[in-house]
Amino acid sequence: MILYLEDGNLKFGVRAHDFGKYDAKILADKIRKTGFEAVHLAVKKSLSGMNGNIDVRQEDIGYIKDAFCGIEISVLGSYIDFTTDDEDAWKKHRDEFVAALKISKPLGALYVGSESSYGEVDMENKVRLFPKLIKRLDDVLNEADKYDAYVAMEPVASHTLYNADLTAEMINTLNSKRLKIIFDPLNVLTKERVDSQETLWRECIDAFGKEVEIIHLKDGVFPDKGRHLPCKLGEGIMRYDVIKDWLKKEKPDISIIREEERDEYAKEDLAFMKNLFS
Repeated sequence: MILYLEDGNLKFGVRAHDFGKYDAKILADKIRKTGFEAVHLAVKKSLSGMNGNIDVRQEDIGYIKDAFCGIEISVLGSYIDFTTDDEDAWKKHRDEFVAALKISKPLGALYVGSESSYGEVDMENKVRLFPKLIKRLDDVLNEADKYDAYVAMEPVASHTLYNADLTAEMINTLNSKRLKIIFDPLNVLTKERVDSQETLWRECIDAFGKEVEIIHLKDGVFPDKGRHLPCKLGEGIMRYDVIKDWLKKEKPDISIIREEERDEYAKEDLAFMKNLFS
């Protein structure tokens, strides 16, 4: 049973491995005590004794499902490198992702999530690798059909799938009911667009908003160089009004997953999320 907020059906969740790697019941209890009602669950990062989805046995599925009873598994995180040039590495990545597709429905997970790449990809390689991303996604979407599973891809500014236009092109090219989007606003935000972020959010919503099924929520500040530095919600550069208004109008039942959570202020962050989207 999923617990719904009185003021709507938005579900507030958290990335499970932000609480550490534990036995499923211990981890679920930690999350439950903070008040979150949904999770982004990455098996190899969250569950002790397991190094990936391939390790999940039939008997484990029931145990994990029972442990998270009352907590929605919004995303089964299986973040792989869809654009690696190493074919042997790709075979291992593919096997791990297909294993996630196979167990997602029995676990009750709504989506199997991934980004497109590992590490930072320069512009030349973003262009070169995009067709490879499409080809490999087409392959795993065919696998998703076999297991009645759904793939949710997450655009990231430094990866191959890096902006609104390419995300729309991916959706249109593959034209699959099995393909959805995880929208993490901070992951598509660059330092140069902080001041015009509301325009960026509208570009994303216009380009791929209809296919968004999960929101990742976090906050941060940009140093002189490198990626953002995480912080408590409301204390960074993020401005969520455009996204909030869109969600309330178009996506009132969506799961909003807090990423980069810290145990010491998890309850404060949850209160911030509830207040923001009330």
